[in-house]
Amino acid sequence: MVQCSKHTRKVRLKSLRGGSFVIGEVLLKTIQDYFRDRDDIYAVYLFGSRAKGTARPASDLDLAVLFKEGLDPHRRFQIKLEITNDLEDLLGSKVDLVDLRSADLFFIHQVMRNKVVLHERDKSSRIAFEVDYRKRYFDHMPILEQYHRQARKRLTGREAKFHG
Repeated sequence: MVQCSKHTRKVRLKSLRGGSFVIGEVLLKTIQDYFRDRDDIYAVYLFGSRAKGTARPASDLDLAVLFKEGLDPHRRFQIKLEITNDLEDLLGSKVDLVDLRSADLFFIHQVMRNKVVLHERDKSSRIAFEVDYRKRYFDHMPILEQYHRQARKRLTGREAKFHG
């Protein structure tokens, strides 16, 4: 859902998780216009501080892109650099662009927790990717939980040594 205020020139969007956040109207339109004619991108997600509503004026723009299937990793990397440079020039701010097809499951999970879909060329491909990611994430969850327990244990041990 998009609500515009003529006075603030901001747009309030609802995230897929029910929360809302504010993004500049010009920023949103620029991003949507940029990706509109790109057939190599199935979807663009906003995540991070801007999606959570905790961004500061100097915050970078965190975007995750779902490339169409069949593009090799080297080509995706080239396109990612091109898009990052283009958007930084257009928006005048730092852009952190993530290729979801190259990201690890835990990172994808962090993106999906607060995601806002800014552009969608192929809804069925986006949904198929998200369903596949969730299946793989929940299959690996016991291993991830064990890893995080061990990491916390190591950190707690280091803190005790540091303070002791």
